[in-house]
Amino acid sequence: MSKPDIIVIGGGVIGSSITYYLSKMGKRVLMIERRDNCSGSAGASDGVVGYHTKKPGLQMELAIQSIAMFDDLSQELGMDVEYRKNCGGMQPAETELEWKILSDIVKEQRKSGVDIYMISMKEACKIEPQLNPDLYGALYSPTSGKVNPLKLTFAYIRAAKRLGAEVLYNTEVTKVLVKMNRVMGVETTKGTYYADQIIDAAGSWAAEVAAMAGEDLPIRPRKGQLFITEPLGHFMDVTLQCARYNVIKFKPEAVGDKAVLRMGASLSIEQLKEGGLIIGSTREFAGFDRENTLEAMEATMKRAVRFFPALRDVNIIRAFAGLRPFTPDGLPILGESEKVPGFFVAAGHEGDGIALAPITGKLMAQLVTEGKTSYPLDAFSPARFRKLSEGSIE
Repeated sequence: MSKPDIIVIGGGVIGSSITYYLSKMGKRVLMIERRDNCSGSAGASDGVVGYHTKKPGLQMELAIQSIAMFDDLSQELGMDVEYRKNCGGMQPAETELEWKILSDIVKEQRKSGVDIYMISMKEACKIEPQLNPDLYGALYSPTSGKVNPLKLTFAYIRAAKRLGAEVLYNTEVTKVLVKMNRVMGVETTKGTYYADQIIDAAGSWAAEVAAMAGEDLPIRPRKGQLFITEPLGHFMDVTLQCARYNVIKFKPEAVGDKAVLRMGASLSIEQLKEGGLIIGSTREFAGFDRENTLEAMEATMKRAVRFFPALRDVNIIRAFAGLRPFTPDGLPILGESEKVPGFFVAAGHEGDGIALAPITGKLMAQLVTEGKTSYPLDAFSPARFRKLSEGSIE
């Protein structure tokens, strides 16, 4: 490739999506990945594609647009991403307090017109017979779906390559080159590459990349531990999280157990196409540590058995952990730096990167190539945190 038009830093699902949509718009794109595709969050994630885990308001509106794009993705990208629509999403509550908190969240979520409501445990157990009936009730979203995160990421990058994108793997960006307050390229462990536009899609490492360009981003890695069981026969259809998943995410002050808050210990479970269950998860601020811990495994498995007693004697065959890019307001950072024109950021999705990948790629490609987007991104701008500290926005 001659000098690329745009350099994308990061080869996860966000970087791969952006690379594809830019290539689709006729841009010469160089994507640089420090390790390999799916070596970050995308390779250590469940595949929930649903509305019920999304923050009401701005994030929900993005999710609605993004989830609609999944219908045609396999055909568009030329590879089956194993998207299963309408498998359902459920969040059982253990207590009246959790029921009330979920009900309040659902009330706000439904303002966006999404299909989410509360159901009794009798109704929940009809949908999922293996579920423990000794619970209080559940949030249910029948239109929620799931996808294979690995195949989604690989499909995006393979389609981008067919359109002319170039990818450098095992290549670390060591410096963002800035001249007269504009980006001009990057130095890497494999040489220097020049471009007038750079997109920081480095996930949990996005703040480190941004710092090289003089941009301060409040993105922190948040570890999530996951566990895979031995293959089972048909066990469940929905993607399920316990109510605590949303409570920790949206109303952490309601959680009284300090150990639970420290680990962000909840339950997320779904059955993979191959038959195994993927069980998580935690939300831990542990720096860039990606080791599994016995404490997290014990807490997660206890939650799994609490909600699905039949799992008591099922074997765990694999454990892994990933880092999810956390932002203080729970929204991704999408936009161009005010300090350094030509430097764009698309990171901070935390656990919502899979579901929001299509719309993120599409909107960032529009922004970089056309200077405007089909959906306004002002509320996601990198500048919002500076404005917040200056007291100019709420």
